[in-house]
Amino acid sequence: MKKLNGRIALVTGAGRGIGRSIASALAAEGAHVIVNYVRNEEAARETVLHITENGGSAGAFCADVTSEEQVDRMFAYIQKQFGKLDILVNNAAVLSRYAFVDMPTSEWERIMGGNARGYFLCGQRAARMMILNHYGRIINVSSISQWRAAVGRSHYCAYKGSVGMLSKCMALELAPHGITVNVLAPGSIHTDFNDDVLSDSVYYEKARESIPAGRLGRPDDMDAAVVMLASEEAGYINGAVLTVDGAMTV
Repeated sequence: MKKLNGRIALVTGAGRGIGRSIASALAAEGAHVIVNYVRNEEAARETVLHITENGGSAGAFCADVTSEEQVDRMFAYIQKQFGKLDILVNNAAVLSRYAFVDMPTSEWERIMGGNARGYFLCGQRAARMMILNHYGRIINVSSISQWRAAVGRSHYCAYKGSVGMLSKCMALELAPHGITVNVLAPGSIHTDFNDDVLSDSVYYEKARESIPAGRLGRPDDMDAAVVMLASEEAGYINGAVLTVDGAMTV
């Protein structure tokens, strides 16, 4: 039997990269997946098509997760259409690179505030639904950047650090309601999200050499971890951080 049969899952930012791979993995285990996107409808439709062509169930929903109004609209749709939400994967994020002394305040707020706001809004709305059923799995996709500083990414690292502590607080408060909240912390995963720097062969080789596993990660390296954390078997794993980085941080 598939591990997630009958479960309803929402994956934010699921039109590409890690989000697309996670959505596909959850669907392969029997969940109906709501593929959230904000701009690229074509990419979201491709995710849905990939899932359905492989025997899974999915649909796309457009919502900017930093907008309270749009998040409320998305969760109202989920409530009306399915009557519950079992699994939330907070994944949607944006990234830019600026030297600390040159960073515009607007860019700090967009990366730090905007990304963290999306995790808060979706996490809160999901928790409110899950409490009613005394069951839920929330997985917040962070990064090894929540511990590891990086040049040009002070705003992004600060945001990922906030995801770690937000997740602990959520786990603490929601545990009595049968809801687990865990963090997935990928290392260097090659997607279009970071292809701007990894397309440089010198940079790529330097990144590869820093990983004991001898290669950069792929989006599907996250799949087994997410499926496990989303399953009933992971009910006593709560407030944890699961690092998937090829031993990079050790």
